[in-house]
This record gives sequence, C-alpha cells and structure tokens, in this order.
Amino acid sequence: MKDDFVERVGQVEVRLPSLTYLKPGIIRQVRRLGLADALYTIIELSVSREILTVLDEMDHDGYHRLLAAWQRHSGVSLGES
Repeated sequence: MKDDFVERVGQVEVRLPSLTYLKPGIIRQVRRLGLADALYTIIELSVSREILTVLDEMDHDGYHRLLAAWQRHSGVSLGES
C-alpha cells in the first residue's frame, strides 16, 4: 500500500511511510543495513523527536504489534524484528 501507516499510541498519532514506497534518500541510507537496523533507521528518519520518545516508551508487546501492523499495511513480510 502506498499510503502512510497511521496508528494512535496514547494521545499521539504515529505516521510511518509505507515500506514499499520509501523515498530514494531513505532507501539509500538503509540499503546495506540488516532488517532491525533498517527498520529503526526508517523510523528515526520519519518521525519527530516527540513521537520517537513515545515509541521508545511503549511496552515490548505493543511495540512489536505496531511494527507487525506497519509491515502488514505495507504489504511486506520482513520477518521477526
């Protein structure tokens, strides 16, 4: 899917780009990274410091559900992150 992935985490709207429609600059920055490093780099490049703080404070299970939903929304399966 081309549309951004959007999910509320507490009072904050988290918006992440579709993993299948990343901007060339992001692809260039993550092209040699492993899966986990690539996902974290995409997140760090895509959200504000405020949203990054909210994500950092999520519980483990909720965070992994969010990552899985983002991957499903994007139409990709990247394995365990």
